[in-house]
Amino acid sequence: GQLYGDVLYFATEALAGWTHSDPRPLYFWGYFVVLNGVWVLVPGLLLLDACHQLATAQRGHDRPRHKAH
Repeated sequence: GQLYGDVLYFATEALAGWTHSDPRPLYFWGYFVVLNGVWVLVPGLLLLDACHQLATAQRGHDRPRHKAH
């Protein structure tokens, strides 16, 4: 949900021609891109970690079991 909201936030601003953001480079890149980019980076990293954990768990579950005699 967070990533979806971020995409909408950035996309609507891009489609509006960046009219609602401060045109000065420090504010645009520092505040708008970098600080808002954290809200894309952190959930993205958490999503990648979750996918890795799920794949590891699935591989462990799919491994053939040996019967103990």
